[in-house]
Amino acid sequence: MNNTNEKINPGKDGTEVNRQIAMFNIGSETFGIGINLIKEIVRYPLIISVPKTPDYVQGLTNLRGNVLPVIDSRKRLGLQVTDASDDTRVLVIEIGSASVGVIVDKVKGVISIEEMTIESPPSILSSGVDSKFISAVIKGKDNDKVIMELNAETLCAVDYAESHSIEPAKQANQKVEVKSKEGFEEIQLVTFLVEDEEYAFPIDTVREVLRVGNITEVPNAASYVVGILTVRNSVLPVIDIRKLFGMKLLVDELTKELEMMEKISKQWIDSFRQSIALGTGFKNEINAENTQLGKWIDNFRTASEGIGKAVQELRYANFKLYEIGKFIIHMSKDSSIEDNLNSVDKTLVPVYKQLELKFEQMKEAIRREISEDQRILVVEINEKSVGILVDRMQQVIRVLKTILENPPSILSSEKSEALKSIVKIDEGKRIILLLNEKKIITDQRFEELESLKSESDNQLEDNQMAANVSRDDEIQVVTFKLGKEEFGIGIEEVQEINRINKITSVPHTQSFIEGVMNLRGNVIPIIELKKRFGMPLKEYDESTRVIIITIMGKLTGLIVDSVSEVLRLSKDTIEPAPGIIKTRTETEFLKGICKLDKVNRMILLLAVDKILTFEEQSLLNENSFNSESKNKKKTSKGSEQSQKLKELVTEESVLPEVN
Repeated sequence: MNNTNEKINPGKDGTEVNRQIAMFNIGSETFGIGINLIKEIVRYPLIISVPKTPDYVQGLTNLRGNVLPVIDSRKRLGLQVTDASDDTRVLVIEIGSASVGVIVDKVKGVISIEEMTIESPPSILSSGVDSKFISAVIKGKDNDKVIMELNAETLCAVDYAESHSIEPAKQANQKVEVKSKEGFEEIQLVTFLVEDEEYAFPIDTVREVLRVGNITEVPNAASYVVGILTVRNSVLPVIDIRKLFGMKLLVDELTKELEMMEKISKQWIDSFRQSIALGTGFKNEINAENTQLGKWIDNFRTASEGIGKAVQELRYANFKLYEIGKFIIHMSKDSSIEDNLNSVDKTLVPVYKQLELKFEQMKEAIRREISEDQRILVVEINEKSVGILVDRMQQVIRVLKTILENPPSILSSEKSEALKSIVKIDEGKRIILLLNEKKIITDQRFEELESLKSESDNQLEDNQMAANVSRDDEIQVVTFKLGKEEFGIGIEEVQEINRINKITSVPHTQSFIEGVMNLRGNVIPIIELKKRFGMPLKEYDESTRVIIITIMGKLTGLIVDSVSEVLRLSKDTIEPAPGIIKTRTETEFLKGICKLDKVNRMILLLAVDKILTFEEQSLLNENSFNSESKNKKKTSKGSEQSQKLKELVTEESVLPEVN
């Protein structure tokens, strides 16, 4: 932005006014400041709050190595406070030799006021802003534009007496609260698995996460097109990211892995029988858990009941094979070779035949039910939605943009060309490949999707138009299971979703408080939601999740049986809970009931702030504070600094990690 010191004739109040001013919105009003006072305009940065300062001082930020105090213009002018948005900006204003940042809602541009009318501000403004902050009211011809020019010195004057003499340099080692705002120095990523590699899209491109429904194949479609899926009366084209990247289909890959392990099992029993026939010691692996199949089974995860049952039967058959083998080896020292071979043929071989059968049943279960593990990411590009089929959802993580690395230029493949950045966290042990959605869904591919030669072509176009209806009539929820019931929580209320970690019990707390858990250095209380609702309990398993929410300003975990998906729901599908249910205080947590698929599926929507009564919230807050304080007392100074560094590098949040 070019600075200017040009002036025009004084206004009616005799005050000189800048020839050009920068216009911006604060609330519903348009304000301005001379551009010669503005050094630069930046996006909303990471801000550290400082205790004992006036409430309108938002805190301090690091602007390229310089500490910049930041003022909230809404608080300063006595207007209603709102959260920052993508349009929020900070004006860096130079007052004398000092610079101050001023938060505004939206910058509108620069205007010349040479031909405009300049008036003194009235004593009382309709917006309620104190006139001491206004230098002049600037009006365009026919009063078509009204701009209130702010008095920068008055606006940025901080009463340091109130702040008890802020000295950032001396207070550098004191603990301050870090306020995290989305979309500035950090980026949120929706992560997912494809062929055991972790990929991600920016969260602002992902509309929702869906289970794989009845996908209709489309004739004459490109090879990477799975088909079309009907979602809330809209037609969604679905593509397979594996085909785009030249990978095998998930079913084919798993089948090939099973066939390879089946071959290894055959080689094992042939080798075993040969060693018995020769009377030599058996040198190969004899423990089932150490075999390739044993390790594969231990690492295999599924949400499908059918596949899960097939896995357990395969595990047992493999275990039985090796246990019988160990028994034969133990008994072979006291038996003849002929007797030992007889034992192999009559006991070991039949068990191996059972194992072969279980391999086939496992492959059939995968072909039939693997879609229960897969998910469809609905990605929006240029106001058009496309479903992307992935192997498994992971979660959403929030990382600082400074840790994003450019992919190596030597890479040259469909997959590598689609890479935007590489994210390394957990000291480089976890690598996430950030994809450029526009490189995957190119204009040419959009044209291919829209030119499918079938009846669905026109239907797709019509429904895409319908799908672009204002989202004000929709809500987005994370759905989860408690027993057989399905519940939902607004996605804006979900901080993150984790697997069950070590939970430490805390004595003298409510029965439904399972204990406390360490979440990146923060000790948070964990509520067993089924206990809270008086529902039968079950043992924790691979599907069990902890949903992190905020209650009374404190992070709190809710244990649920499993997380299902992320859905966009039309408000028309939501009904209030029946009066007979809402008559009791204990059921005020039920905010509404969403009906899907006519009457076959219902989601109970929870009001997070009503899960606990006020008294229970107060006790929870107290217990959480005490646990956190005790934890901090035990933490060494070195480990505390290490934890702070980790928190600055990465922070996980919001969307579910789905089994």
